[in-house]
Amino acid sequence: MNTQWMVETHGDPLGTIQQFIMTLWHEFDLEAMLVPLNDTQTPGVEVPTPLINHPGTLAEINPFKPVMTMNTAKLIPEVMRAYPQTKLGLMLRPCETRALFEMIGRGVIDQDRLLIISIDCLGTYPADEFQWRSRRKGSSEELTRESLHFARVGGIAAYRYRSACQTCITPKAQQADVNIGVLGLPVRQYILVETTDDHIPEISRLAPFTNGLADQSLVLKRERCIDKINGRNQNTHERIIQSLCDILPNHVTELIQQFKNCGSCQNCLESCPICAIDFPRSRKDGRYVRADITRWILSCAGCGMCEQSCPSRLPLSVIFRHLKRQLEESRQNMLNELPGEHLSLMH
Repeated sequence: MNTQWMVETHGDPLGTIQQFIMTLWHEFDLEAMLVPLNDTQTPGVEVPTPLINHPGTLAEINPFKPVMTMNTAKLIPEVMRAYPQTKLGLMLRPCETRALFEMIGRGVIDQDRLLIISIDCLGTYPADEFQWRSRRKGSSEELTRESLHFARVGGIAAYRYRSACQTCITPKAQQADVNIGVLGLPVRQYILVETTDDHIPEISRLAPFTNGLADQSLVLKRERCIDKINGRNQNTHERIIQSLCDILPNHVTELIQQFKNCGSCQNCLESCPICAIDFPRSRKDGRYVRADITRWILSCAGCGMCEQSCPSRLPLSVIFRHLKRQLEESRQNMLNELPGEHLSLMH
């Protein structure tokens, strides 16, 4: 069961979220947390998402920092091995949350040890754009405040964001134990917090730390804004697909051949969070195993780390989403063609 609450921000949405995360730390007896931090020394220089083990550090978190140099989900299996039996908190963007749940679905992550927090994404700039804008503003925190200022209308300068953000499936925080909403909202007044007790029954005890159940007008504003962003991103995706129709691989076999032309480069695989648990195998002739590549594409969370790391600047985000849709449609068509008794056996 999901419950939506509203939290007053008193003009400081980032500070309110920092305080709310600290409340989660104490209420759920967390021992460590993976969170994005502000740059505290050189403006515009990205700080890797760290594991912190003291709640005092939470005053430095910045989940809206408009840059992404890795998908944090990639770190989670290693962190969980390094901290066995530890209750961990994770603060993730929607694409990172999608990657994490792909891992959970494969049985390699013990969800019972995690408190998963997802937060609406306002978009991220390419690293060089982020550094330039951060220096111009004085810090990444000031750049964040500018992004938050435009949260009500769905963000700012979307055409300047990374390609993966421009074509993102959805920037909506969902699936997690705690989802924090800012899109479409007057964030200097309120943010939304959606909780679920499907995984952690005690989540309902957060009620005293909110300002009551969410006003439905706020819920609707957020949904309308997200629908608008999703539509815009879908249109951008289709426009790029049309512009790439002459070079776009139309099936997995063509993509495998394209990868063979890449030689020994495996940047896209090494940057992918899914490959941290399921690295595609290659044959002696250098071609990847088709079943492995198919499984990889179907698991794509759309974070764009593959494209960001590609030295050839291939539009991998669009290619993978295009092929993923084809594979999903093909699988659905096969299911639709099965006789009813076969479908009942599959379920």
